[in-house]
Amino acid sequence: MSSEYAPTGAHGYGDPVPTPRNGAAVAGLVLGIVALLLCLTVLGAVLSVLLAVVGLVLSIVGLRRVGRRRATNKGVAVTGLVVNAVALLIAAVITAFLAVGLAYALDNGGSDAWSCLVDAGGDQAAVQRCVDDLDAGTAGR
Repeated sequence: MSSEYAPTGAHGYGDPVPTPRNGAAVAGLVLGIVALLLCLTVLGAVLSVLLAVVGLVLSIVGLRRVGRRRATNKGVAVTGLVVNAVALLIAAVITAFLAVGLAYALDNGGSDAWSCLVDAGGDQAAVQRCVDDLDAGTAGR
């Protein structure tokens, strides 16, 4: 009993037009959130730089899709840009502090202390001597 004039959608309005999706913007936002959470940990700061850069690129691709009218979720793309930029900034600052701190530690007896601890192996008395020497400022000398 189908008629060629029968309505196809609910209430006779036809099928709704599907909204274009923007997977690049969503992926960029997700990577930005992960990068932001990781950059707050010391070990994750370096990894979050990489994630934030990839998320930034994906957010830019998503924003360009919105500009070409291939997607409609501009807010997700802009939020991804902001979150990735903030994560990249925080992670870069933390990574720089880690690099400067490591260089300072190595220049000020850190490598001698490390060598002393490696040479001590599992001998607890030798490890304690290394700690005592480090406190006295003469580690490995």
